[in-house]
Amino acid sequence: LEAEFSVEPEIPEGAFTTTATLREFIDAHNASLPALLSADDIKALLEEYNATLPSQMPLGASVDETYASYEQLPEEFQRIENGTKHTATAMKACIKEYNVTLPAPVKTSGSRDALLEQLAIINPDLVAQEAQKSSPLKVSGTKADLIQAVKSVNPAVVF
Repeated sequence: LEAEFSVEPEIPEGAFTTTATLREFIDAHNASLPALLSADDIKALLEEYNATLPSQMPLGASVDETYASYEQLPEEFQRIENGTKHTATAMKACIKEYNVTLPAPVKTSGSRDALLEQLAIINPDLVAQEAQKSSPLKVSGTKADLIQAVKSVNPAVVF
């Protein structure tokens, strides 16, 4: 009875025993996923869209600048009768009326989720495809967090 004995536990093959093996599995899983659009990719798509939009007519700082903008308006917005005085206020009202009809540019700043919301306005199909993709598993946190992450994609895994 004086002899000390201990039984080595049998670790099943393929069992995850350390945080490093968990992290290895998560990294391999994440690498196998289709790539999600990055915030920079989304921002580039939004900026590309904004570049296609017609720009607003400037109101002009002087009467001459305002008149130049007024002259460039489509005819249906040039509402001041010929022969009447073209006041800066009247011309600016026509320019503002035209500018309101133009599509608003989408926002190109914010978090990835905020950018995705903007992208949904102009390309809902792409956002729907993006939503179908699996999110990568988190690689940080406690060992218990990592175990939960691994179990979420492989419930039969042995620890």
